[in-house]
Amino acid sequence: MAGVAERAGLAKGTAFLYFRTKESLFLALATERLDAWFADLDAGLEAEPGCDPRRLARLVCGTVERHPGLTRLLERACPFLAAAAGGPGGAVLLLRVHALAVGIAQLADPPPVVAAVLAEPGMEVFRVDPGPMLEETLVSLLSGLEQLRTRSGP
Repeated sequence: MAGVAERAGLAKGTAFLYFRTKESLFLALATERLDAWFADLDAGLEAEPGCDPRRLARLVCGTVERHPGLTRLLERACPFLAAAAGGPGGAVLLLRVHALAVGIAQLADPPPVVAAVLAEPGMEVFRVDPGPMLEETLVSLLSGLEQLRTRSGP
């Protein structure tokens, strides 16, 4: 927080008036960057509706490139993500998180025939509560990435 306050030209105590912890500052920055990224994605999708896979892939990659601050923020918060350090990079993490969220959402909202089967006794293990599942899966992904980084060294 002292470094942030210094770069912003504020006293350290003043910075704490706005953000009580480093975590709250990080979350505010991450939220701001994610909002900007999603707004860019929304604008691109509205400009050219439809779901051509190649166009969608270019759009996602282009928006990630136009918002490098978001991926740098993730990589600073979690150094094991930094591509320069042998990690997958913040952009890759965002894409993996998106893939997880989409897949888990589909599992949580199955077609009626599948939902009927899942309602039967003994099928509880296959029922998906999306929030906890996404969180647990992200913890596993991040923990695994951190362990890989730790094993391979800096």
